[in-house]
Amino acid sequence: MVTDQPARDRPGSTPRPAQRRLLLDLPFAESELVGLRAAVAAHASEAGMPDARVDVLVFIAYELATNAVRHGGGHGRLRLWDDGQAIACQVIDTGSGPSLEALRAQRPGPGATGGRGLWLVRTFSDSVEVDVRDSPEGGAEITALVPYTADPE
Repeated sequence: MVTDQPARDRPGSTPRPAQRRLLLDLPFAESELVGLRAAVAAHASEAGMPDARVDVLVFIAYELATNAVRHGGGHGRLRLWDDGQAIACQVIDTGSGPSLEALRAQRPGPGATGGRGLWLVRTFSDSVEVDVRDSPEGGAEITALVPYTADPE
């Protein structure tokens, strides 16, 4: 597992409530990406997330799902969990997972043709965790945490 930013349940950080509620479990392919955005928005709004934060969550979900389609086997599964303080957005695919270089990349330059997706997810989420499955089926799980309220800068 590669952790990009400290998660709230790591030592020395604010603990999360033990209860997590599954909001959405949705398989997708490229043809469902637009519908995926609407489903994420509807479920996050119903959970009580403020509109501005719903927009951030939808953006993150769409970036992760698009990466799964482009680099992770053409399809994936999106899951959302709510713990009362944040919504976790997880995308699972059948690809080999992002390279360490992609995970550690800084903001791509103006002429770059790619590499912005994970950078944007890291920038707009509270934490990002990446698990690359070590099994014959392969696959990667990327989970981004989006709090209900934004931290003041």
